[in-house]
Amino acid sequence: MRPHIVSAALGLALLLAAGTASAESPGTPTESDIGKALAPKSRGLPTMGTLPPAPGNPAVEPTSTAPSPPHNPKPKQTTPAAANPTDAHPSATMRSIQFQFGSAQLTPDSIDTLKNLGNALNHELADQPHFRIEGHTDAYGEAGLNNKLSQERADAVKDYLVKELGVAEGRLEAVGKGSTDPAPGTSPYSAANRRVVVVNLEG
Repeated sequence: MRPHIVSAALGLALLLAAGTASAESPGTPTESDIGKALAPKSRGLPTMGTLPPAPGNPAVEPTSTAPSPPHNPKPKQTTPAAANPTDAHPSATMRSIQFQFGSAQLTPDSIDTLKNLGNALNHELADQPHFRIEGHTDAYGEAGLNNKLSQERADAVKDYLVKELGVAEGRLEAVGKGSTDPAPGTSPYSAANRRVVVVNLEG
């Protein structure tokens, strides 16, 4: 009898451990990851609001960049900076938010990331009043269709956060950018440009 009891207990323990390990996909950013990436710079986070390099989660990529050096004498440098306000604010690329091909239908694998994003907005970032959700595409296809699809995808993320996770609608704006703002260092046609970016506009 004892061997059977021990065997059953071990089997149950293994099932519970497996269930815990698979509760979230390996590439899913945690609520804490997202909170750190989008925290305002005034909280003293390192390197302009980005995550520390060692413990960072590759599923959530801080996309803020340092401003141009103030001694740059070229006056036209202000135009690109103004055209890309993401540079001035903490932001994070959420590559684990995915959609069905050619549509704004969120995939089931995106739900854990969306939940963690919503929880971060409602908890760690509750004092931050204004976020922009950007939809981006690569440059394949017609620009008009890419703009429309990217807007629909940004809207889908916003709607999920508002309707399913109780984030106040007034804190979120959804913007479709199409292929106009490729990720730094990538070809406009790269798959890396099919992404959702969240920007803390008050950070």
